[in-house]
Amino acid sequence: MSLLYLKHFELARPPFQITPDTDFFFSGSRRGGILSALQHVACHEEGIVIVVAEIGSGKTLLARLLIAHLADNVDSVYLANPRFSRDEIITAISRDLGLTDLSSSTEGSLARLHEELLRRHAQGRRVMLVVDEAHAMPPESLEEVRMLSNLETDRHKLVNIVLFGQPELDTLLADRKLRQVRDRVIHRFELPPLTSEEAEAYIDHRLRIAGWRGGRLFSPAAMALVIKASQGRARRINLLADKSLLAAYAKTAQRVDKSHVRTAFGDLDANPAQTRTAASRRGWRLGVSSFALGAFLSAAVAWWLAHPAASASPAPQTAAAVQDGMGTSSRAVSRKVSPVVSPVVSPVVSPVVSPVVSPVVSPVVSPVIAEPDPDMIITRTEAAVADPQQRGFTLQLATLPARVDLAKYLNKIKPHVDLSNVYAHRRNYADRAAVAIYLGSYPDEQAAREALSALPPQLRADHPVLRTWAGIRAEQHP
Repeated sequence: MSLLYLKHFELARPPFQITPDTDFFFSGSRRGGILSALQHVACHEEGIVIVVAEIGSGKTLLARLLIAHLADNVDSVYLANPRFSRDEIITAISRDLGLTDLSSSTEGSLARLHEELLRRHAQGRRVMLVVDEAHAMPPESLEEVRMLSNLETDRHKLVNIVLFGQPELDTLLADRKLRQVRDRVIHRFELPPLTSEEAEAYIDHRLRIAGWRGGRLFSPAAMALVIKASQGRARRINLLADKSLLAAYAKTAQRVDKSHVRTAFGDLDANPAQTRTAASRRGWRLGVSSFALGAFLSAAVAWWLAHPAASASPAPQTAAAVQDGMGTSSRAVSRKVSPVVSPVVSPVVSPVVSPVVSPVVSPVVSPVIAEPDPDMIITRTEAAVADPQQRGFTLQLATLPARVDLAKYLNKIKPHVDLSNVYAHRRNYADRAAVAIYLGSYPDEQAAREALSALPPQLRADHPVLRTWAGIRAEQHP
């Protein structure tokens, strides 16, 4: 059904399918930081890691993205359905590593697996076992996984283990019979529900990845209703947003309004009067960054450039007061991963103490630009984007059609910002050339949000958004 509205809204692909698709990964609400931390664990640390989240929060997508971006020397074993008995789980892991000559006994199969792990270790390779839906594992199977964590050389474990599960996994591990499993846990991460701001950025992010190039497709009232009913769960957002777009298409509407969302509720047998936001139920927490694109409508940009009076009043250059900076992550992580932000490590299950992986901040010095020089700004931006060490955040002010005179746009914003902090980057959206405009480079989300709130009204009116340099680097360029 989603295919019906693609042409109507000029989308290249369905934006809200519930099947996990790594192209649509949203790094906000700590997800990017957790992914980066998991990759660090895969390359440097040893033991059991657990990731806990409510149903429909993106666990499977995170697990698949983790496997897709492991370092070259890390081999993965992925168990999507862990409802194995004690005997079956060793066989499943062994076969996933390519072993076929297995013993008929569990002990024999475990010995053969141990030999294979030792062989790979001698070749300088690491093995990571990723178990999805781990809350559904029988306790005896979890205990068998714990036994795998005992396989080691005199210095190193032979297999790292990541368990993804619903909150019931915590309950399962609290059983006294599984205390030895619990004691092996070195990190515990939790995917929180999306806050209202993050959910809005998530919807915009998926629309942009799908090819949307206009302004806000959902009206404020429609967006608020989707967010309220979804309770911050990504899968629920996808279902409601998809059916809302279908309802708008059926009415030949060019924008989704509240009535279309109510129609979507009817299709899902949902009652918006009985829904509660996750903010009231759990107390939403701010996450890492939104991974979203901000954009002007082409007509709005053209009008703005043609009406000097619309932005003639000067405003203090407060956004430029934030010092440019960048953060770097470990070499093993940054070499393979592009759509993530700096590592963030969650609290560890007691009594294990988890090291905190912090970004290193170093200043970036930009040349002072007295007059707008588009070529100079584009050249400087290309160098920044191409540098894999350029980390942290920036503010995306606008996405301009390629035909718009960039010099004229820069003259428009010059009274409000320091041009030495402005970046302009050519890219393609849905195979159409465009120029994205960014402001500043900030070492962390807090600094970027402070700069965002300090923008003058003339720039805030077009809904600028936070971006990560890593995310920008991963996008399609001409």
